[in-house]
Order: sequence, then C-alpha cells, then structure tokens
Amino acid sequence: MQPSIREVLQLSAMAAGRPHLVGGREHLDRPVRWVHISDLTDLTDLLEGGELVLTTGLPLTEGAWQAEAYLTMLAAQDVAGLVVELGARLGTVPEHLATLADSLALPLVALTDRIRFVEVTQQVHRLIVADQYEEVEFARTTHEVFTSLNIARASTTDIVTRAAQTLGAPLVLEDVSRHVLAYCALHTPTADLLRQWAERSRLHDSASTPAHGSAWSAVPVGVGSERWGRLVLPARTPHASRARMVLERAAQSLQLHRMIQQERDALVVQALGGLLDDLLSGRIGEEPEAMARAAALGLTPNNQYAPLSVRVPRRPNTDALTQGEVDRRLLNAVRQAVAATGETAIASIRREGTVSAVISCASKGADHVLDAVCTGLRDRLTGRSGTDGWAAGTAPSSSSLIGAAQGLAEAEHVADVGLTMPKPNRLYRSTDVRLRGLVALLRDDHRVQRFAETELGRLLDHDTRTGDNLLALLRTHLDCSGSKTHTARLAGLSRPTLYSRLRFIERILGVSLDSVESRTSLHTALMVIDAR
Repeated sequence: MQPSIREVLQLSAMAAGRPHLVGGREHLDRPVRWVHISDLTDLTDLLEGGELVLTTGLPLTEGAWQAEAYLTMLAAQDVAGLVVELGARLGTVPEHLATLADSLALPLVALTDRIRFVEVTQQVHRLIVADQYEEVEFARTTHEVFTSLNIARASTTDIVTRAAQTLGAPLVLEDVSRHVLAYCALHTPTADLLRQWAERSRLHDSASTPAHGSAWSAVPVGVGSERWGRLVLPARTPHASRARMVLERAAQSLQLHRMIQQERDALVVQALGGLLDDLLSGRIGEEPEAMARAAALGLTPNNQYAPLSVRVPRRPNTDALTQGEVDRRLLNAVRQAVAATGETAIASIRREGTVSAVISCASKGADHVLDAVCTGLRDRLTGRSGTDGWAAGTAPSSSSLIGAAQGLAEAEHVADVGLTMPKPNRLYRSTDVRLRGLVALLRDDHRVQRFAETELGRLLDHDTRTGDNLLALLRTHLDCSGSKTHTARLAGLSRPTLYSRLRFIERILGVSLDSVESRTSLHTALMVIDAR
C-alpha cells in the first residue's frame, strides 16, 4: 500500500524540519504515489497525479494572486499535497492560503527548519518500491496458490476456503438467484454470515456501493452470458486491489472446475444412459456382465436393486433449451438425492421430463431407500420452476440388476400416472394408481376421449356458459361414494341446497347419481379428463 501524507510527515527526514499543517487537515490519509521537487510556478502537464510536491517557497513569493493560482494549479493536477520549506525566500505561509487549501482539499504543510529534500525523496521512494515489491510478491503467491488448486482439481468448497484464507476474510459463492452454493466463514459465526443472505446480497449488489456503512466486493463467476454465480467478499477491505485480484483468480478457478465437472458429468451421463439402454433392450443378458459394467461406472453391488422413475409435468410453450435445462436439473436432483442416502445408482435422462434410475440398496431395504430419496427430491424439486408438481414411480425391487432394470417400464408408467394424481411431489407404487393407471395408458385413444366427452360434455358446456362449478361438486360427490351427508359436509352446503344441485346435475347429464354404475362411469370419465 502506498504511504499516506500522514506517514510521510513521520519519516525521519521530514520530521527533522519540524513540519506543521497549514491547511487540508481532512486529507492527510491521501496516498503518495511519488515525490516531486520543484520551484516552478506552473507544473501543468509535468505531473500525473498523486505526487507530493516539495518546494522552497519561491512560487508563493510573487504576490497573493500568483500564490493562489499556484495552489489552484496543483489541485487541478490532482497532487497529493504540497510541502513548503520556510526560510530565506518565504518566512511564513500567508493565512489566506490556509483557507484556500481547505477549500481545494489540498494538504499544505510548512517546514520550520531546512531539510535535505533528497533524503525525503529517498525514504518515500523506498517505501513505494517496497510496497510495489510486496504487491508483486502477493500476486506471485496468489498465482501459485490457485494454479496448485487447478492442478489438484480442487472442489468448489476448497477454492472458496483457500481464497478466504488468502484474504483473511469470509467469502460466499452464490448463484444467480442468490442461493449460497459454498462459503467459508473463517472467524465469523456462520449464522451471522448467512443471516438473510439473499436480502443483504441485493443491498450490496455493487462492489462500489456502500450500504449500512460497509462496502462489499464481488466478481461474477462464468463466461460472458453464461455467468452462473458471484463470489462475494461481504466486508470492507483495506486492500481493494488485492481483494479484487484474489476474487478474480478464485472465480477463474471456480469456472475451470465447473467446466471440467460438466465435461466429466456429460461423459458419465452418456455412459450411464448407454448402460440403461443396453439393459432395457436385452443387449446385456448376463448378470455378471451387467454388474461389471455398472460397477465400473460407480454402482456398489448389493443384495437388492430398486427401479425408480421421476417425471415432471409438461409445460406449454417450453422451448428445447429450457426443457434441456429442466431435464439436467432433474437428473442432478435425482443423483444428489441418491448420494445423500449413501447409496449409488445408475441414472439417466430417458426422455423429455423423465429421469430413470436403478438404485443399489443396502441392508435397510428398498422401501426405506426410495422414501429417503423422495424426501431429498422434495427439497430439491418442489416449489422450483420447471420441476414443481413432479411424481416418482417405482416397481418391485429385484435381487438382480437386470431384473430391476426391466422394472423401469412399470416405474415410468406409474410415474406418468402419478402426474395426474391429486397429490403431486411424492412416490407412487402400482398399488396407488390402479384404474387411473389404465386410464393413463389409454388417454390418447380417441374412443376413450369420446367416452369422457359423452359422459361429462354437457356438464362442462353448462359450466363454461354459466360460470358455475358443478363439475367440482360432482367430483366431491363421487369421491364420497355417493354419500349426500359427506358431500354436504365437504362442500359446505345445506342438505336442501345439495339435493337441489344434485338433481340439477342429474337433469343435465340424464343419469341417476344413485346408480353405482353411473357413478363408476362418471368417475372414470373424470380420470380421463384429469389425464389429458
């Protein structure tokens, strides 16, 4: 760090002149970039800014107007300050110059005794060169640290931690939604560091914008339009240039790590997808071969293997790029949820909005593992754009990998039906879907669609014309197995009102709701509509 004027005045060479401050007291912490000795009255274009000018006072002896012009010229050149040696040429600094120095924010110092300006120059320049050397050494060390991390393929957490240790301050890596991906609290309590992080991050969005008395530093992580996060130093730092250097090097390492990880993941996903395809198509018929290939891709052998398929709803007007991002997030969520249980799996994107997996289950059993995986999926998918409303399906587990893979067709069917069930974001088994599963298989058949339209079309038309919601009342009545008492309680209607509306529905549909067969047909038609 460059020495300040205050520090320069404390040097032995300067202190020998018994300096006293004339004006510009509030700006003594201004850094000194260089020392310039001159008695010229006009230094325009001879200075670059940040210099401490030393003079014997000659420019201040030519009259009040010329002295004021001299100080104004120095302020315009953005010098750090002016030191005037009093003596034969100038006995005292005129009082009006003190007021002018204050207004110009220009520190003005008078030396009572004569000194050797060359000694001041040597001492100041020695400090500046030492500071520059220290900066170069810091840059070299920083380069070596992050180069070593890159070579060692360090994790995201390792990179953030090492950067925080280099700066001696906490660091947070956040994504574009301001969710914390990694952090190093260092000596700060984690609760204090991450308290209301998203809100605080927005307040300190710009590294140059002070908020609540402090300024944060941040650099984007990513390349061009593919920026996926920010590395944030949530504190004021006295070494802004060093902080910027470390943050930028850490951001480069994080991006390199992400690129390597994405490439590695892409190759692994491709290999896993190929293995599942071979298992489902029958190209692998021997269990030893299947296990050898799966183990080579990280699957741990166990006594039980469970098929799992996870589906997300189709969103209208979703382009291919958006759907691809949703599929990747779904795959990552499944892999992370499985890993969180301590198990391993073969997982792959089967088609748009569908990820299927065969999970190797330890002694706790397949049901326990599947429930734990789906608990993890709720944390990672529910409430998120593109993945909310997901459904998972499974089939009976198997003692063989090939047998479990063959159960994926049933698991995918159950997951597909699960999207039409009243309760999303959960695991379904074949015993949960039953008739609804058959309807889901046949939902695209025009004869099934005509059946649903024949059963409920007139009631749908009535609701569309009038704004009534008689279909909802019919659904409630069918769910209550035709019990008017239960229907009235759930619908919040008095019995006379309910009876009147049910008779009206019967007239519209031309059927009796007391008939079990009629209720069965209408319930089936509702399932067809739900499955569309």
